[in-house]
This record gives sequence, C-alpha cells and structure tokens, in this order.
Amino acid sequence: MSAAVTLNDVPAPVSAREHETISLERYFKIAADSDTRVEYLDGELFFMDGVRYEHGIIQARITSLLDGQLAWPGYDVLSSNVSIRASQTAIFFPDLTVVRGKPHFAPGRNDLLNPVMVVEVLSPSTRNHDLDNKLPAYRAMLSLEHILVIEQTRPHVAHHSRVGSAWTMRQYDALGDVVALDSLGASLSLAQIYRGIDFAHS
Repeated sequence: MSAAVTLNDVPAPVSAREHETISLERYFKIAADSDTRVEYLDGELFFMDGVRYEHGIIQARITSLLDGQLAWPGYDVLSSNVSIRASQTAIFFPDLTVVRGKPHFAPGRNDLLNPVMVVEVLSPSTRNHDLDNKLPAYRAMLSLEHILVIEQTRPHVAHHSRVGSAWTMRQYDALGDVVALDSLGASLSLAQIYRGIDFAHS
C-alpha cells in the first residue's frame, strides 16, 4: 500500500496527518527507523506495504527472465529493496531495477543514480502514486532507457522506451505479445510475465 503522509514522529504506515513538508535529512532518519520501505517526493512520504501474491509472482518472473538474458558482469538485476534517486527530491523503490556497468550512488547514500530500466507492478493502493508521481520522475532520468508499468489483474504492459531524448510508449494486452528491450538485447513475452497468474482470482 502507498499513502502520502506527514508526521511529527514515525507513524503507522497508513496514517495521514496535517500537511507538513519533510526535509530530505528527516526522511533519511524516518526511513532508517521504519519497518517498511519509505519513498520520498518533494517533501512527502509514501510508506510501501507488502504486496499481493500475484504481484510477487510477476516480480519473480521478470527477475528470472532478465537474469537469464542479460550478460553478467555487464548487467545487474536488482530487487525492490534497492532505492534509486530519481532527482534531488525523489527517492523511490521500483519493483525491479536494471543497471548496466558500474553502479553510481548518491554521495554518502546507497541510492542508485544510473538505472537503465525500472519496472513497476500496479496495485490498487499504488496506482496513482506510480502513474502520477513516479512515472514522470522516471522519464526525467537521463540514464533510463526502459520503463515497464505492469497490471497484475489483467494482461497489460505499458512499455516506455527512450532513444536519444525522445520517449515512446507502446501497450501490450495479449499473452502472445512480446516486449522488445532492444538496447538491452532482451525481450519479455506477456505469457512468460504472467505465467501462473489466475486472473479470475486476482
């Protein structure tokens, strides 16, 4: 679950209080003391709860598929526990991150600065945050070449890809569709991404 919150002390993950802008330094302390992942955007905090079973399956499938295609040591595929610094005032935890070559980090931090690909799996509680807040920030990152936004309740993948300074977006809805990650030399079929998902249940 994701909810924008403001606080005087470290709150419960879903509590919301009167508006208060949180400094980056205070965010670092709150995030370090929190039992859940905490994202930061322009002075607001977003506490990220656990994910549904289907969400976890999709994350695991994509991680496995990319691990099998991307040549090591040229690439690393990273879990949702790795933060990225999308801008000076934006720190996110994508569901999956890919790095090419040597990772670069924010000074004195473990926030990654140079991902080439991020994946977000949409949930009812995170949809607005992922689409309205995180996606524009991702598209402003100079290192990113691919952004995948994935539905978990039906077959649907939105693939944002950049060549030079221009972004394009293609949508895929059929299990027979294949998402080409050309600059990475990899591809993902929707049948592979959604293998094991019971859409009637989800």
